[in-house]
Amino acid sequence: MTLSARASRHDAPPSKRVRVVQGDASDDDDIQGAEYWARQAAAAAAKAVPQRRDLYLDTIQRNVLDFDFEKVCSVSMSNVHVYACLVCGKYFQGRGKTTHAYFHAIDESHHVFMNLDTTKVYILPDNYEVTDPSFSDIQYQLRLTYSEAQLRTFDTAEAPVSRDLRAHTYLPGFVGINNLGHSEGLSVVLHALAHVTPLRNYFLRGGTPATHRVDATEEPLLQSTSLVQRFGLLLRRLWNPRAFKSQVSPQEFLQEVAQVSHGSFQPGTPADPVEFLGWLLNRLHMDLVGGTSHRKQPSVITTCFQGALRLESQNVIVRTGLEDESASSLDRLDHDGRRDSGQQDEHGHAKFNIEKAIQVSQTPFLMLTIDLPPLPVFQDVVAENIIPQVPLVHVLAKYDGITIQEAQGRIRRHHLTRLPPYLILHFRRFTKNRFVDERNTTIVNFPTVGLDMSPYVASATKSDEDADHVPLQHTYNLLANITHEAAAGTVREGSTWNAQVHTRTEPEAWYQMHDLLVEQVNKQMLFLGESYVQIWERIGAIDAVEAQVASLPPARPRSASKKKSS
Repeated sequence: MTLSARASRHDAPPSKRVRVVQGDASDDDDIQGAEYWARQAAAAAAKAVPQRRDLYLDTIQRNVLDFDFEKVCSVSMSNVHVYACLVCGKYFQGRGKTTHAYFHAIDESHHVFMNLDTTKVYILPDNYEVTDPSFSDIQYQLRLTYSEAQLRTFDTAEAPVSRDLRAHTYLPGFVGINNLGHSEGLSVVLHALAHVTPLRNYFLRGGTPATHRVDATEEPLLQSTSLVQRFGLLLRRLWNPRAFKSQVSPQEFLQEVAQVSHGSFQPGTPADPVEFLGWLLNRLHMDLVGGTSHRKQPSVITTCFQGALRLESQNVIVRTGLEDESASSLDRLDHDGRRDSGQQDEHGHAKFNIEKAIQVSQTPFLMLTIDLPPLPVFQDVVAENIIPQVPLVHVLAKYDGITIQEAQGRIRRHHLTRLPPYLILHFRRFTKNRFVDERNTTIVNFPTVGLDMSPYVASATKSDEDADHVPLQHTYNLLANITHEAAAGTVREGSTWNAQVHTRTEPEAWYQMHDLLVEQVNKQMLFLGESYVQIWERIGAIDAVEAQVASLPPARPRSASKKKSS
């Protein structure tokens, strides 16, 4: 260190010590504490001010919302994390900053979006959740649930008349179904099945998510196939008492039908209701029980519709032409040899030869086919304008165990051994020969109540498989009637299909549904149409079937069902 530096250090005046006074320190602490608590009070006051989380809720347009369509993004066609814009009704994917929903919120200034899986509502592009009781009616459209009290009121005089957003009144279960292009043949089948009470209740109870479930009985369909789940969802929409519109679109269900049936039934292609009904019942049964390996197990389908009949058949024995013509035993008037073979009586009618083998089999059925008498070939001018009519009891004689029919080289006789609670009748109106298709326009006269089926049920001892079956009365009431109309003189030109169903109130009211048109009809005039399919309900069937359905096992897992059915 230099001398100058030392001198400067010694020349500097001594530093003053700061004397700390205890009183001054306490005053500083009081000042700092006041500022701190002032800041805390300001922050608390800011938090106490309610934030406006109800912004943009007034932009929701319920009249444009339609959840009947497939839940896929309208831009990317993805079905993952799909949100519905509650302003315009379109579907978009995601809610992040690079998603289609985010871009739609910025471009169109539409800010309210609902997740179609969780029904949670978010504001975009700010991306925060909003909870408000006003969303409950929208969320219900995505989570249709029904209590046991509601299911009971559907079939009583207490069933309320509902109103849609346009103040149009409608009855749940009696609403129109959109025509997606020649899909009326499929829609009439859905209308008819939707009014089979045990079937309807089974699907209205099942498949509800746990967060919206009313009780534990509402989960048996969650693990089943997409066809089963979408069929149940369609029935829920048909019976929705709080619908935004008094009509239903079957798009989701028919898309699944087209995929599962490999294009046999799809929108844009006319379909025969009988073919679709038979396919749908069998497919639903297979999916519910878990595939063909479990097909003998009961399901709600077989519990409602499956009966049994005894079929007796014998091969027709005819002369081959190689017999000795000089034999004196041959009847020269018996050209085909049926009389000699004992298969023809003195009136020329077919009969069984009891000395020959007769094959007997027990056959289950889901529907009975009714043959109509052939139309007269030669008619005069007056008779051409007269439509033939036949009572229902006459065409049911096929199953009385006495009437013998001959077809395809065999003699057959049918006798019902067990009647189902819900009896499906199919009137065979369309036939094909080698050259053209033919349509039988014969009118079938039938009652709407009190059809006695006891003359067609075998009174023999029950087989082992029916030993546990408790016989009920064999009186049926008409539940649904599907009719066909076409241009006169044609087979299917201008074909239209109508479904006729009725309420269960007193007095009952019959309604006819064709596409979106629902109109009341006179039940005394029902038989005037060309009935094609009918569903009859046995008296007392609802309680009996409900008890059996309650003991059914739950639907098998979806993966097992798909694996078996493939």
